[in-house]
Amino acid sequence: MSNVMLHRDHACPGRKQNHICPSIAGWQKCQLIMKSTTVASLVALSLPAVLATNHTLCYNYFMKKDGCVFSAAAPDQRCPAPPKEHTTPVSAFELHSGPNLVKRSEPRRLERRYDTTRPSFAVAGGEGICGFYNSTSEPGVCLWSGPEQISPTVETAGWLNGAKTSNCGKRVYIQRKGQPNTVQFVKVLDGCSFGTTQPDPGCFDIALTIALFNKFKPTPQEEKDGLLYGGITWDFDNLEGTHTQQAPV
Repeated sequence: MSNVMLHRDHACPGRKQNHICPSIAGWQKCQLIMKSTTVASLVALSLPAVLATNHTLCYNYFMKKDGCVFSAAAPDQRCPAPPKEHTTPVSAFELHSGPNLVKRSEPRRLERRYDTTRPSFAVAGGEGICGFYNSTSEPGVCLWSGPEQISPTVETAGWLNGAKTSNCGKRVYIQRKGQPNTVQFVKVLDGCSFGTTQPDPGCFDIALTIALFNKFKPTPQEEKDGLLYGGITWDFDNLEGTHTQQAPV
């Protein structure tokens, strides 16, 4: 027989009416279990708030504008539409005195949603928002860093900025428009200002490292001008929801 005495006058908290608890030590144990259960419940209830994603300005811009975002991780927020298209000359992006000061080509008017008509350009590389990279040897892209270049905050991140680097290293696909055989899968390596403070066209813009620019086998004229003509199609590599780790935030 057990030496533990049971007392029917000690009702365990959270138990049925007829349940009996061990005396003293058992009663204290019951109380500890009840407290632990309460704490665990409170933690579980608070997890959604803690885990809630703080989206970028561009993500929120497209959610408000279109009601969805291409390649989004959440199925109920993912657009079933075609990806972004860059319909005018594209060049490589070049860094000057700072990691996010970018030489840009002549601006063009946005023709339709997720299509940018402004040329992309090659960057020289160096220490960027996502860390150091070599533009001549590392294929990659630069996306809009948002309207605030002096004192960036999480709230002012375009697709990324120095305060919000969640999209750094995400994989994107990029190809010449209408030429799927030219597709390249590369990482987001940096953020560029593109000389704009507006999400339209900033969120549509993209720039290429020199290494990526060369992978598109530019013609002599394109090499001379530093631009890829005929348009570019690009997006984060999660259009079908099969690579959610590459989804934009």
